[in-house]
Amino acid sequence: MNMVTSTATVFTREVRSKIRTPWPFVESLVDPLLLLVLFGPLVAGLGGVEGLPSGDTTQWFVPGILVVMTFSTSAFIGSGIQEERQAGALERMLVTPVSRLAMLLGRVLRVVVIVAVQTVVVMAITIPFGLDVFPVGFAVAVAQLAVLAGALGVVSLAAGLALTNAYAFWGMVTIFYTPVIVTSGALLPMDLAPDWLYAVSRINPLAHVVEAQRSLFVGDVADPAVALGFGVAFAFGVAGALIGTRALNRVRV
Repeated sequence: MNMVTSTATVFTREVRSKIRTPWPFVESLVDPLLLLVLFGPLVAGLGGVEGLPSGDTTQWFVPGILVVMTFSTSAFIGSGIQEERQAGALERMLVTPVSRLAMLLGRVLRVVVIVAVQTVVVMAITIPFGLDVFPVGFAVAVAQLAVLAGALGVVSLAAGLALTNAYAFWGMVTIFYTPVIVTSGALLPMDLAPDWLYAVSRINPLAHVVEAQRSLFVGDVADPAVALGFGVAFAFGVAGALIGTRALNRVRV
């Protein structure tokens, strides 16, 4: 089987197995909507604070929430491959002609499609509340979130393979969740942060994607932040794919 066929086979299998339990993806969609409803007015109440627009904050806040949603949807899929490993399903797949990389990419592709759909839904819901949509910027924004979802998904799968203990995996994700979200600048501008916290945000891949998304949501496709956001997400995903493939090769069958 070639790479495309193998990836499509794994993707189809993943969709069929997960479509019966859609609640995790519904939850990951509801959470950003609640943030928009409950946290958004608080951000708007800050007025012209440094790093925030002086007028309506919807155009500033929605891109950050979409990045948070992408993280919430993608960062936990490593637990699924742990469950398959414990049940013996992963070992049965490893003896098939499907390549190791395709096993990762097929799983990640499912998450990419889900994030793309969720992004369209969130934007459609927020348009009546003042969100302006620039078609080219919107298309590039969705593509960038898809790249980020793929990167986070493959890193999560790599972590799930490296940490065979489910408690260790969930503990790691829980520990990293808060600092990753806070230093991304998705909820509040990092311009308000002290120098040390701002420096920490520079090593957070999500922070660069958040900045890129905000440029795209005002139609500034040529902003250098957009290219940087793509580059950081892509490099993060390649590193995760290499680590995950190596971890899969080490699984004994």
